[in-house]
Amino acid sequence: MEGRTVTGRRPSALALLSFLLAIGSARGVDRPAAASGAPGGAAADSVRAAEQARGRALVQADTTALSRMIADEFVEISRLGTLRTKADNLRDISSGALKLITVKYDSTTVRVYGDVAVLRAIADNTGTMRGFPFSGRIWYTRVFVWRDGRWQAVTMQQTPIQ
Repeated sequence: MEGRTVTGRRPSALALLSFLLAIGSARGVDRPAAASGAPGGAAADSVRAAEQARGRALVQADTTALSRMIADEFVEISRLGTLRTKADNLRDISSGALKLITVKYDSTTVRVYGDVAVLRAIADNTGTMRGFPFSGRIWYTRVFVWRDGRWQAVTMQQTPIQ
């Protein structure tokens, strides 16, 4: 199938990222400054801070905080390969179906491209999903957009580390 176009499918995370990078570079917004693609700086630090705050909100099951951190159009590809939306995650957290006990991050890198930031890290989480325990390390990529004076996650993809 390489080189073929398939119609009727949702855009890939790469297509979404390309679109976000295009619109992000086309408009100016008052956000922490960073050079394009820079791994450091105030913007990258603010993305790292947003990710740490997200981890705390997950453990505390703080859906109010999470709702502000996650864009309405958010979609993730889980470690099991399923698509999950913002509504799916908030519903499962608020009902107790998804319970995070620990959230630990390692090897975090951030690249900022205008109003878009790409975070890559290893997460080592433990918890339960519908009563079944889970644990394990995953590589993940999360894409943020600078909106309404804050970074909001718009998509992420997880890959289990074997």
